[in-house]
Amino acid sequence: VEQPSSISNNETLNGSGTVDANLTYTHYFEKPQQEFSVLASFSRNDRNNDFYSTNFFNGSIDSRLKNENDGINEEMTLQADYQTPIGTNQLLEAGVKQIKRTVTSNFITSTDLDADGVYESVASNSNQLNYNQDVSSAYTSYTYSAKNGYSLKGGLRYEYTTINAFTRTESDINIPEYDVFVPSINASKKLKNGNTVKLSYNRRIQRPSIQFLNPNRQQNNNVLNQTIGNPVLDPEFTDNYEVGYTTMLKGVSLNFTGFYRNSNNAIQSLRTFAGDTIITRYANIGKEEAYGSSLFANLTLGKLTLSGGGDAYYAVLDNNVPNPDDRASNEGWVFMGRMFGGYNLNKGWGLQFFGMYR
Repeated sequence: VEQPSSISNNETLNGSGTVDANLTYTHYFEKPQQEFSVLASFSRNDRNNDFYSTNFFNGSIDSRLKNENDGINEEMTLQADYQTPIGTNQLLEAGVKQIKRTVTSNFITSTDLDADGVYESVASNSNQLNYNQDVSSAYTSYTYSAKNGYSLKGGLRYEYTTINAFTRTESDINIPEYDVFVPSINASKKLKNGNTVKLSYNRRIQRPSIQFLNPNRQQNNNVLNQTIGNPVLDPEFTDNYEVGYTTMLKGVSLNFTGFYRNSNNAIQSLRTFAGDTIITRYANIGKEEAYGSSLFANLTLGKLTLSGGGDAYYAVLDNNVPNPDDRASNEGWVFMGRMFGGYNLNKGWGLQFFGMYR
């Protein structure tokens, strides 16, 4: 007896176009190192992520499905910076910055269940996300350089973020505004042999990208594996602690770094089942810690320039899901390597290459 067969033919089309514009003005004062600068920039990315699926049963077309997702991501930035020396071994820097991000994602899912060529829109997965983010920040830093080779630089940045998000079916997605202080401190010592020792701490903020925010039910290449974004994600905060050593060895510049990183609200995927379908969503549930070291080297051999290095660190991952039945953790070693290279040819030509391993 011939067994029935089901085949799905899937096609994904991704297109992207970007326009960038920048304008910079810098005024230099008579005093060395004293300057004032203004930066204005605009960036727009238009992209589409379309998915088409044709399902066959026993060799004949049974149904069709398509998901068309057009998106626009705009960012406008206005920034002003001022720096002035204090005496001969101190430098004071300050600035303000305003970033306005506008994201629009328009998605339509349509089905042709009887394969007659007529598609009908699926209202439950056809919508438009409008996501407007404004980030206002002010920052300052102070650098002290002593004659005995010691240097200290401390900085503090304050950010205030407001978000206005809505769809055609939800007039106001409630995303609380938030503020954050981002400190940094760097201390270094130049040794008598020309080498340098450095200690540093900084806090980084990483805001979620449209990939994680978009509520469009994306099916990619498998209708049984679907992804849905989360517009109310919080940003990630990571604390970085580093100790470094820089030296020259037979013409090779070497930089050794030991580091510790931790994040308590990392964005991670959360998978659930709906019948036979795996639904992937995103949440701020990740707790990540990493202990490790890195090496970076740079050397020139005639017309050949090589630079690269590697990282080796031990990662500890946990999720912060309240339900104990859903708790999960993992840990282990991670190794990464990367290499940049360039070779200078005659008559202005050159070769470049890049490789990495993880």
